[in-house]
Amino acid sequence: MRGSIVRRGLIVAVLVVLSTAIAHVQAAPTTAPSQQPPVAPTYRIFATREGLVGYRTANGHIIQPRDRFVALPCWCALSPKGTDKFKVRLTYNGRSVVVPVWDVGPWNTRDDYWNPNRRYGDLPVGMPMAEAAYFHGYNGGRDEWGRRITLPNGIDIADGTFWDDLGMTKSDYVYVTFLWLGEDPGPGGAIEVGNGEYTDDPAQTMVTAPEGALTVDNTDTAFNPIGKDWYEEPCGLNKQHQWTYSTTDPAKATTAATWQAPNLSPGFYEVKAYIPACGNPATTSARYRISHAGATTEVTLDQQSAAGQWASLGTYYFGGPGNEVPQVFLSDLTGDRGMAVRYDALAWEPRSDTTPPNTQILAITRADNGFSIKWGGNDDMTGIASYDVQVRLLPDGGWTDWKKEITDLSAWFGPDEGKQFAFRVRARDWAGNVEPWEEAAIADTTNVP
Repeated sequence: MRGSIVRRGLIVAVLVVLSTAIAHVQAAPTTAPSQQPPVAPTYRIFATREGLVGYRTANGHIIQPRDRFVALPCWCALSPKGTDKFKVRLTYNGRSVVVPVWDVGPWNTRDDYWNPNRRYGDLPVGMPMAEAAYFHGYNGGRDEWGRRITLPNGIDIADGTFWDDLGMTKSDYVYVTFLWLGEDPGPGGAIEVGNGEYTDDPAQTMVTAPEGALTVDNTDTAFNPIGKDWYEEPCGLNKQHQWTYSTTDPAKATTAATWQAPNLSPGFYEVKAYIPACGNPATTSARYRISHAGATTEVTLDQQSAAGQWASLGTYYFGGPGNEVPQVFLSDLTGDRGMAVRYDALAWEPRSDTTPPNTQILAITRADNGFSIKWGGNDDMTGIASYDVQVRLLPDGGWTDWKKEITDLSAWFGPDEGKQFAFRVRARDWAGNVEPWEEAAIADTTNVP
């Protein structure tokens, strides 16, 4: 009996303990797992230096030397004076700093390009309206006030942050993290969430050099700039190029450059210039001077029409007398004024010419007691090196050489002594291709008055 009572007591005790434990479990409050706040978005933005020391910002702050703040182009992100209600993290070349937004600009005042519901809803989030206007002609290339946009900047950085904190020496792209939109990723933690690019924007297209060509970029040592009036744009081969303003006055033409190809093997090459598609409107009459085989040829190129392309400057033989270094020269002297003359990459692309020239007798006219004979022709690649001209007495005379391996395009023939003659011409190009003779006469004197 006693043992039975003990066993029942133990069972009851166990049941009490279990029921108590279950009650505690049931009564315990449920706690939802903590949610990680989103990381603030980061965009790659072209930045310029604020400067303007002594001026008042949009929130009333007087700009100090070596000051530390930024300007964004929307009143909606302006911190009250002396506060950091709105602030950004800037990252550039391994340096990172957090600064407040104390001014409004550049260019616009309502461009909240970091906002998914931004004012300019037809633009990608993360692309400043100024950048779209500059590169893609958005809004006619103008800001909200109608001013023509001359830089694609979407942020201004005060001098102390620009020079001292970030170590910047010129306008450039920086990574901007908008800290009121999420958690600060910290130095080195910013991850770009959007590139703000048009997929069809030629200014943002990756440029590649022609296959097999010797290419000289404006960043190479074989590019030699002359003068000091140089500007830079973030597009072209290697995503940059230099430019200067054009002039029609030779006395004011002070800026130029040469591209050289010292390691070019002798042969025929098509010279091509890449014309970037961004920046101020380009000149329509850039004058390139190509030095080749002891000669110089000037070619005028419409850079505006050639934007975003490798434009041909012609095919030439390089490695001539003295074996001079192949060179192309371009200055700011053009047929228009105040336009952009672009200096990016040049390419020498090998060419093989197997097609002979085409020629013809252009005119036969009476001249004194004989005839003036004019001829000409064209070659699709290397150009005409020389001409041969033959003559025969009509009606049954045989063809005889009159002019051989000449570069002249006309000559006097006579005296005619009342006789009639027929003429034919052929040419050879610089690749050595010789045009075959026409079997019949190309032109004769029978109908010359």
